[in-house]
This record gives sequence, C-alpha cells and structure tokens, in this order.
Amino acid sequence: MDEVSFGLIALKIIVGFISLFFVLTITGRIGVSQLTPIHFVFVLLLDDFLGHIIYEKSENIMEYLFAVGLWTLFMLLIQVVSMKFPKFRTFLQGKPIFIIQKGQLDRDAIRKAKLDVNQVRSLLRQQGVFSMREVEFGIVEPDGKLSVGLKAPYKNPTIKDLNVTGKNITLPAILVMDGIIMRPALAEHGLDEKWLKQELEQSGYGDVKRVFYAEWTKDGGLYVAPN
Repeated sequence: MDEVSFGLIALKIIVGFISLFFVLTITGRIGVSQLTPIHFVFVLLLDDFLGHIIYEKSENIMEYLFAVGLWTLFMLLIQVVSMKFPKFRTFLQGKPIFIIQKGQLDRDAIRKAKLDVNQVRSLLRQQGVFSMREVEFGIVEPDGKLSVGLKAPYKNPTIKDLNVTGKNITLPAILVMDGIIMRPALAEHGLDEKWLKQELEQSGYGDVKRVFYAEWTKDGGLYVAPN
C-alpha cells in the first residue's frame, strides 16, 4: 500500500467510528446481553458496512454514509411501528416464556425456548439458585436471560419483613478523580476547595495530585483512595 492508501484507510476508520457511534446513540443504548434478534441483525449489518468501507478501495465514503443512514432510518421506522403495534413488537422481539410455573418445570415451554434441563440448571446457577425446589417461577426473557422468582422460604428477608427502619440510599459526591478536583460537584453540594484541601490534609494527603479518587457523603464523610 502507498501513503495515500494508509491516509484513506485512516479517514475511513474515523468516519466509520463517528457514524457508528452516532447511529448506535440515536437508535438506543442497548447492551450486548440485551440484544433482541432485530438489534443483533442491525449491529451485524453495521459491522459489514464498516468492513467494506475500510478494506475495499472501490467503496466511496458518501455511498457508505448513504447506506448507513438508510439502514438507520429503517431501524428507527421499525422501532416506531413496534411501539404503536404490540403484536408486531412481539413478532420482532419475541415474548417471555414461563419454563417454571408454581414450582413445576414445563417441558413444552423448555423445548419452545430451545433449552434442555442442563441449560436451565446452568441459567439458575447464574442467578445464585442451585436447587429447582427453591423456584416458584422461571421466565426466559426475549434476550435469553432467565428471571427467577423464589418460593417464600428461600427469599432473603427485606427491611419491611424484619420490621426495622432503613435509610434511603444517597449517591456520593465525586470530588476528586485522577488528581483533579471536580469543582461542579463541590458547588452542587455546597462545598468549596478550601474545605476539601483541609479534609485531605487531615487524611494525610497534602497534595491533591496524590489522590486517585475521593468521594463524600453527608453521613459517611470523605473517602480517599491514593494514587
């Protein structure tokens, strides 16, 4: 390859990265483990488009952008139609399958989900369940994950069950990351840099650059992790 070819490949990679990032952002933030069949096909074709634009000299960047744009519009149209027509959504995404109901395995449902007993046991173990007798309901979700509802004797007691008062969870304020003070977080919680530096000095960190991470909560105070 000559120098121009390397430059063209670099340009194609940059354009491909930006376009795919934009496309995946506007079509929805779905993790790999949550991919439904239609999303899986969508991602595979985007990958194919990008592969062609990078490695085929005859592929034009504008043609690539047109193909990706058209495919994205098609995907968005499918999403709109799916939201308006539940039956169409069920056809594309599938629906949950109850493989365990009222503590009993449903053989037909297991076959419908394309599973066998060993696979069901494996999915249960991934949920921290090691015995079938503990399960009241087991549901295979459209993304292939297993949701489990345990029988009453095997559930962990909640605060309500124990009749005790619990505290609401509050998110910590991230005050320092990689030795850099997060000033917006300080202002949001009514704190300032002078207070932060005093707290750090009391914890043995005179220089903020020595701090890798620091967070603060009203009840717990300041937590510091050094560099």
